[in-house]
Amino acid sequence: MRVLITGIDGFVGSHTAEFLIQQTNVEVHGTVFGDIPRPNISAIESSLHLHPIDLMDSAQVASVVRAVQPDRIIHLAGQAFVPTSVRDPISTFQVNILGGVAILEAARIMSESGKSTAVLMISTGEVYGRVDPERMPITEDFPLQPNNPYAASKASIDLISQQYRSSFNLDVTVARPFNHAGPRQSPVFVCSDFAKQVAEISLGMRLPKMLVGNIEAERDFTDVRDVVKAYWSILERPHSEPVFNICSGTPVKVRRILDQLRALTGMEISVVVEEHRLRAYDVPVVVGSTQRLRDATGWSPAIKIEDTIRELYEYWKHQLSTS
Repeated sequence: MRVLITGIDGFVGSHTAEFLIQQTNVEVHGTVFGDIPRPNISAIESSLHLHPIDLMDSAQVASVVRAVQPDRIIHLAGQAFVPTSVRDPISTFQVNILGGVAILEAARIMSESGKSTAVLMISTGEVYGRVDPERMPITEDFPLQPNNPYAASKASIDLISQQYRSSFNLDVTVARPFNHAGPRQSPVFVCSDFAKQVAEISLGMRLPKMLVGNIEAERDFTDVRDVVKAYWSILERPHSEPVFNICSGTPVKVRRILDQLRALTGMEISVVVEEHRLRAYDVPVVVGSTQRLRDATGWSPAIKIEDTIRELYEYWKHQLSTS
């Protein structure tokens, strides 16, 4: 079986690649952008087949898909940081929507030529926007009400994917992952940001002072390795559902993550809320329903958030002490 992962050298892409090379009879292909260092996959690069492309070039995308002849495509590439989308909505819409359409079109053309290619389109739990806590957990049937450009771009390709499924009978499923974390995550995201700050403090690289935003928010966190297993479970088992949430089903206050990281050092660390880290479009509580995915695949998260946070902290200590 040939699997093509777009954005294979990214945070989630690298974990997906690590998981797939351990599976029996899976040939792992991946798209990368430009000739730049790829530290996330350096340890496994010899086991991968890499294809440099510009996702915005639909002809390049079609050429790679035609050459690889993938049985499955996991589309992870794109712009995934909300503040970046607020600063630059145009490029976010372009890469997340048009890049996704390029993948869908390439798969459609393949299918029409007789080669069936299953596509897993990665959306986000952000598409649901602000939901009253009394109505949670959020199920897949909730309306899409994106409240930032990133979420709007994902809601767009989410709906376009479902349209390709119904209009062209394309084997495409949408995954809506909620917050996830783990080693190699960019420090622009809250768990990795906090873990890096605490690691710097423990190594004496900065004063014992944490810079934070809204730590009273509650989020539905899942370990990235559990998320990857959820993606594969959707592709491995026959189902009739067009969309799946991927989440833990349990809200965790950001303050709890902060407190755990501070406790890991055994040091007295003060906390300073910075105004620029507070977001007007933030939602106070997010928790999703895993019922549909559990019923269809039997998947459930196995890694506790405490273990994820500890590993993130250890990851950053290692990175900082060896760089």
